[in-house]
Amino acid sequence: MTVVRIAGKVVNSNISVGDTATAIPATAAVGRIFMLVTNNGSVTVYIGDSNVTTTNGYPLAPGDAVSLDLKEQVVLYGRTATGTADVRIIEGVWNGFRNVF
Repeated sequence: MTVVRIAGKVVNSNISVGDTATAIPATAAVGRIFMLVTNNGSVTVYIGDSNVTTTNGYPLAPGDAVSLDLKEQVVLYGRTATGTADVRIIEGVWNGFRNVF
């Protein structure tokens, strides 16, 4: 049996998200295949597309995290109802396959 693993790296960053739609992260890592987003702030962050609002966004309460299979072309946005949240991001980057036996 051959196991195929994705070779690559992770890229970490953070961004402040306020009460207007903000790209998470500001610029996607080239070759991104997944993202882990954590709300490290003290207010809820609502995530979604560029039209995200507090009523249609997916809520990330303080301390919550979500893993998303997003390629670099997909832009995730976040916003808060009020205040600013510290959002931490880890992006998994693809750079080839290797076989493991």
